[in-house]
Amino acid sequence: MRQTLFYIPHELAGVPLFGVGWMLAVWLVLTVVLLFVLWRRHGWSGETLGYLPVLLVMGAAIAFVVPRLEVDGLGLPIRGYGAFMLAGVVAGVATAVYRGKQQGIESDQIMSLAFWMFVAGIVGARLFFIIQYWETFQRPTAIETIGQMLKFTEGGLVVYGSLAGALLAYAVFCRRHHMSALAIGDIIGPSMLLGLAFGRIGCLMNGCCYGGVCEGETACISFPKYASVKQDKLSPPYHRQLVSGQLHGIRLAAQGDGPPRIAAVSPTGPADEAQVPVGARIIRLNGRQVATLNDAQAILAQGPLELVIETSEGERFAWSATTLPPRSLPVQPTQIYSSINAFLLFCTLWLFFPLRWKNGQVIFLTLALYAISRFVLEMIRTDEGGYLHTSLTISQWVSVLALAALIALGIAVHRQPRLDLRTAA
Repeated sequence: MRQTLFYIPHELAGVPLFGVGWMLAVWLVLTVVLLFVLWRRHGWSGETLGYLPVLLVMGAAIAFVVPRLEVDGLGLPIRGYGAFMLAGVVAGVATAVYRGKQQGIESDQIMSLAFWMFVAGIVGARLFFIIQYWETFQRPTAIETIGQMLKFTEGGLVVYGSLAGALLAYAVFCRRHHMSALAIGDIIGPSMLLGLAFGRIGCLMNGCCYGGVCEGETACISFPKYASVKQDKLSPPYHRQLVSGQLHGIRLAAQGDGPPRIAAVSPTGPADEAQVPVGARIIRLNGRQVATLNDAQAILAQGPLELVIETSEGERFAWSATTLPPRSLPVQPTQIYSSINAFLLFCTLWLFFPLRWKNGQVIFLTLALYAISRFVLEMIRTDEGGYLHTSLTISQWVSVLALAALIALGIAVHRQPRLDLRTAA
């Protein structure tokens, strides 16, 4: 885990890099050059003017948003998550351009499509995450809340939200440019999976999307206590294990709308020595009333303490938890599994592309295979709880809905004419 790779200094030669400074000047020059090139190729058409809103947003971000992301005394942090996400975008676009040239599609068209899909994908991914965890973004002022929402390079992007946004941009782009959505989808489908393979390594660097605690397995990883050198924020797996009680030798679970219950007790921990019973409902923890699971988690989040549990049966159990481990308990490396899965799917669909006999088969398989594999991978992830009063996570529900929606796409692909494999490859 390495959330921050390095810091970009605040100033260069006494002039700020961000805000009204060097990067804004670079943006201005590149914007003028890009618009000039587009004007020479397309005139002042919709193709050229379509870039203006995004370019203006980028300029506004450099001038007003990025300076707020800087860390006092250190500069702008370059996050491992964002770096690998960018590497994924570059790799995905490069493979799509290569495949597009084989099909007689100009690289400019693929680059333009990739640009819009990237922007829409980031927006969709972030919106999905914000809606899902809205309570964690609320701050005293609107400016602070918006600033927290914009910190997407630290993590907090949901793949299905990204996919929804990117596919929407892809559909609009193909319609505006009178391009076959199925044929273009076959070109970009594998490339999206390659980008995801890099992105999941970014999740590993960030410490998110982690799996359940390992018991006896060797292919496990642990995460440090703190997410940064400033030691002001716990790593996601460590924080989850702390508030769930796992670092104290127990694991709490919700019991309807009432007090939580003890779902498990570590067989080698102090809680087991104190003979804490599995299934007992907690009504008081360290002398404080516990009405819900959130109440218990708030107490456990305070760190090392002498644990005293009082159950609804009138029993009382106490044990010492005055020290905490320097690292999390070992967990399943689901980020690595997800990265390998995405790369293998990319290789499979890349090799299948020349063998397809109808347009749309590659993008259909891309979406279907990812939905199935994502559903399975969610079974060993623990960073999300059940949804809609079931044990299925929100990503598993989306996988099920996606597979149902793919029936319509399968029918559309089936109705496509057969390709001449001598010219289609």
